[in-house]
Amino acid sequence: MRWRQTFMAEVFESLHQLGLGACPICGSAESLNISPFPVVLIDGDFSPEAEALTSGDARGDLTFAVRVECGTCGHLMLFTPRGSAAETKRSLRDGFATN
Repeated sequence: MRWRQTFMAEVFESLHQLGLGACPICGSAESLNISPFPVVLIDGDFSPEAEALTSGDARGDLTFAVRVECGTCGHLMLFTPRGSAAETKRSLRDGFATN
């Protein structure tokens, strides 16, 4: 699973509009990298069995976050996509798609 290219471009633009053009720790402007793979954050009690996730038995939240890391100092930032779960799902692709 990975983020769609169009979504990553939107995230890149949004981060620049918010003033994140350089690492807030070391100031490097060339080393911020956005990972094409989402970070999955689990908050709650989820069964390790896949059926439990789709059956509604899960008690908690599953969050997909965008990972931004500085290649110079290693500072790591996580950003959650704005919008509903359905919009986030549309931002994801299964497998190794390029678009």
